[in-house]
Amino acid sequence: MRAAFIAGKENIDVREMDMPTPAADEVLVRVRACGICGSDLHFYHGVFPANPNISPGHEFAGEVAEVGQEVSGFEEGQRVVVEPIRRCQECAFCRTGRYHLCPKHMLLGTFAPGGLAEYVSVPAYTLYPLPDHLDFELGALVEPMAVAVHGVHLVILAVGERVLVLGSGTIGLFSVIAAKAAGAGEVISTYRHDHQGEAALAAGASRTIRDSELTGLEKEGIDVVIETIGGNAPTVAQALGAVRPGGRISVLGLFPGAVQLGGLALILKEVTVVGGITYCHPGLHSDFDVAIGILRSDPERARAVITHRFPLNEVAQAFATAADKGTKSLKVHVTP
Repeated sequence: MRAAFIAGKENIDVREMDMPTPAADEVLVRVRACGICGSDLHFYHGVFPANPNISPGHEFAGEVAEVGQEVSGFEEGQRVVVEPIRRCQECAFCRTGRYHLCPKHMLLGTFAPGGLAEYVSVPAYTLYPLPDHLDFELGALVEPMAVAVHGVHLVILAVGERVLVLGSGTIGLFSVIAAKAAGAGEVISTYRHDHQGEAALAAGASRTIRDSELTGLEKEGIDVVIETIGGNAPTVAQALGAVRPGGRISVLGLFPGAVQLGGLALILKEVTVVGGITYCHPGLHSDFDVAIGILRSDPERARAVITHRFPLNEVAQAFATAADKGTKSLKVHVTP
């Protein structure tokens, strides 16, 4: 089979390798669609060290190719989406549905083989059946939608509240959709590039603001801010400045270093700031369950976020396109 590997800074190639054999509790998945995530680009750019022997990609869907001896509930040919977290299934976090905090957890595509490959072997517990009327590329959007759903859950968004989403990349756009699905009364989104602002309005934002013009929002009574940019941006401080006293901030952007936050404003405004990482099973329904439901209810609004599609043998061009906003890229998909 073929799989992609990050061989060095901004260097990704496709190699021939042996097809994996699933363990007794695993399922071999034939990958049909895989998205390139912002965290994948961090590894691609060398912000974080990439394992040259681990294929990246954690946003993927496909079909069951082989089932391990101890697996029940799945069969060959079944369409599935993968929740890409390996975990111990034994610790207190795993037993209470917070497996994303398991001390032994591994995200597929970082410390275990990921979806930028023709085949990947995954634990059976990571699989969700893909509903019949969702195709594979919509299935590959479940993972980033679940990140946004998790961010909304963390701040316990109430019906009618006013939400500010910082950033209109994939997670920002899906945060707009997730907030609206949770009952937000108004969702304001910031953007840097014109095509991102247009995409935010198409995703359901009430209005958009260029990120260089983010002033005066505190007077508007912003109940919740969802930060989705990360990097070296001053967005956590901006969130604190924009949110109302007693408001909440959900931080989903990935920051490689320290961030600046006004401690006095944090105290005087009594703001709750919570960081979010991936997704979990916080109650009756997992974040993945909710994400699948959102995609089923409005599939084409989510599909519009996909701007580019490449075959696996053009993965280098796919990453270059995703990294260059001059291409007007939002979500770039690879089809192994």
